[in-house]
Amino acid sequence: MSYIAHRVVRQHGFVVALVSAAAVLAVLTVQALLNFLVSQLSYIGAGPGYQLQWWAAYGGQFVAVALPFAIGILLSFWFIAPLAGELHIAHVVTRSILAAAIGAVLVFLLVTAVSFVGLISGGLMSNLLAIAPSGENMLRVFGSAVNSAAQQFISGTPLVILVGVLLWIWFDKHPSKHPVSGIVDQA
Repeated sequence: MSYIAHRVVRQHGFVVALVSAAAVLAVLTVQALLNFLVSQLSYIGAGPGYQLQWWAAYGGQFVAVALPFAIGILLSFWFIAPLAGELHIAHVVTRSILAAAIGAVLVFLLVTAVSFVGLISGGLMSNLLAIAPSGENMLRVFGSAVNSAAQQFISGTPLVILVGVLLWIWFDKHPSKHPVSGIVDQA
C-alpha cells in the first residue's frame, strides 16, 4: 500500500470534517434558495402561467458549484490541513482560506469538465463530423469556470473561516486523542 493510501485509511477526523463541510453546504444551499426567492419577487404579478422552477435555476448551481466547494472543505479539513485546538488563530484562518481555495479549485475543474462536455456534445449534435471546438469557445469555457470558482471563493471564504474558527474552539474544548496532522504538516 502506498504512503498516501495508507495515510487516507488511517487518517482521523473524518466525521468532524464532514460535519464542517455539511454545515458549509447547508448554509450555501439556504443562501441560494433565499436569493432565488428574493429574485422571484419581481415576478409576482406575472400571471397564473408563470411557475417557480427553482430546481432548474439552482440545481446546476448546487451540483456544479456548492457541492464541489463543500467537498474541497471536507478534503482540506480532514486530510490536507486539519484543524486542532493547539493551533494559533492565524493558522486556523490560513488553513480555512486554504480549504476555501481547494474548494474553488474543485469548482473550477468540475465547471470546466461539464462545460467542455457540453461544448463537445453540442458539436457532435450539430455536426456529425465532430469538428473540434473553436478557441473562442474554449476561452469562454475557461472564463466561465474561472468566474464560477472565483465568485465561490470570494463569497464562501468568510463562511469557511467562521466554520474553521468554530471548529477550532470546539477542538480547544474537546482535544483529540490522536495526533492531528495533514499533508501541510508533513512538509
